[in-house]
Amino acid sequence: MNHRKYRISFLWFYGISLILWIIQETYTLTNPPDIFDRYRVFIASFETLIAVSSFLTIFILYRELKQEAGENNQAKVVIHDLKRTNRILKGPEMNFWKEANQQMNEWRLTETEKEIAILILRGFSHQQIAGVRQKSLRTVENQTASIYEKSSMRGKLEFISFFLTPLLPEED
Repeated sequence: MNHRKYRISFLWFYGISLILWIIQETYTLTNPPDIFDRYRVFIASFETLIAVSSFLTIFILYRELKQEAGENNQAKVVIHDLKRTNRILKGPEMNFWKEANQQMNEWRLTETEKEIAILILRGFSHQQIAGVRQKSLRTVENQTASIYEKSSMRGKLEFISFFLTPLLPEED
């Protein structure tokens, strides 16, 4: 049984239980209490079942809301990526660097980190970047590590792939 059928069945059970509980409470209020002494265990069990069902319903709704919030966040990321892809594809040469610069601003890269990021995108190695910038290899490695951390990338290939993927045709 899929989740939807399970939820609908549970909600029907819960609704019927609430109706029966209301009927039982109304009957209890309109009749003398001594009639219910022999059914006290049954009535208490029934009320406990309704209370447990209420908590279960709250738990199910909370879990579904949390799952939907995660799905909404994923959808926002996909929409953001598709908008970026669309902007790049309108004019690949100029818009690529414009979008790359905008993305680097979103990651809050410093000007030095942006320069290094551009060199990375152009295919330069750490040694080549160190030579061009006249800095030590260790400095360049630290700066690239900072770039990857700020961009949540694991390395050079993932970083380059992030920018090039929108330019690639869709796979069949």
